[in-house]
This record gives sequence, structure tokens and C-alpha cells, in this order.
Amino acid sequence: MARLTTLLLLAFVATACGSGPAASPSGQPSPAPSTAPPGSSSGGVPGDVAAFGGALRAAGATVTELGTFDPDPLGGRGVRLCVSGQLVNVYTFDTEQDRQAEADRIDPDDPGNLGTVMVSWAGKPRFWQRDRILVLYLGEDPAVEAGISGVLGQPFARGEGRPPPGPDSNAC
Repeated sequence: MARLTTLLLLAFVATACGSGPAASPSGQPSPAPSTAPPGSSSGGVPGDVAAFGGALRAAGATVTELGTFDPDPLGGRGVRLCVSGQLVNVYTFDTEQDRQAEADRIDPDDPGNLGTVMVSWAGKPRFWQRDRILVLYLGEDPAVEAGISGVLGQPFARGEGRPPPGPDSNAC
């Protein structure tokens, strides 16, 4: 009996040590946290984020990279920006085709409908896309929305989410 217990324990440890990257709720491996300095294009974060931030800065916005986030239920890698005091989520992809495949899942009139997944966004969701990025803004600041639209064009999807938990819930 002791031998069986020892073998089972060894099998468990071997399995746990060799399990590879942890899976996110979508079943895809979770991205490794970026160790790159904010605004850089290394560490698995495509340069599109830096270019987007640079274009917003050129338009007069203050932009700070706040780090990464779990992109579920969308794919890619998530990078959170603070744009003139408001949170902006950027989803980055390896190719434009990957970005387009995710964008095609988003209902243009109801961005809470992502194909077979329903999301209750906390705020008013607007999505933009260009090159290898999708941008989501949930806040109410007209200057931030105008700044993003000035860089990326009009949102391809917009809708009503649930009310945010507080008046400054999208502030950073």
C-alpha cells in the first residue's frame, strides 16, 4: 500500500511539474506577464501598442502603459493603457488575420454578443480596429473617445453595457 501511495504521489508531482502554461477559461494558454518596460515592443507585446500610444500622444493625450490583462473572452494579448486618465484596453494579435477573426465575433450593434459568448461590459463598450490591434473603451469621456477615433477612425462596434460600478470606475 505504501509503495502504491508513493507511486501515485510521484506520478502527480511529475504531471504537475510538466504541465506547461496554465490555461485561461477559454482553454488557451494564458499569456506570460510582460517584463518589458512600458511602451516597448519587446516581451511579446507587438509594437502596434507603442504606435497607437504614440499617435494618441501626438494628438495631445497623455498615455501610460499600465501592464497586461487576461484578454478573455477575446483572444490575443491584453495591454491596458491609461489615456488622459481613462482606462483603455488594447488587444494585440500576431497577424491582422487573427485580429480580424476576433473582430468578426463582435456584434457591431451589441458588442456584448461575441458569437456564442455573452459579456456584460461595465460601461458603454466601443471597439476600434487597425493593423494587429483591437481597442475597447468603456468610459464616458468624449475627449478620449474623440482621440481614439482621430487615430483609428470611427468604432466598428458600439452598444450599451451595464452601468459602471461608480462615477469614476474607468479612471486610472
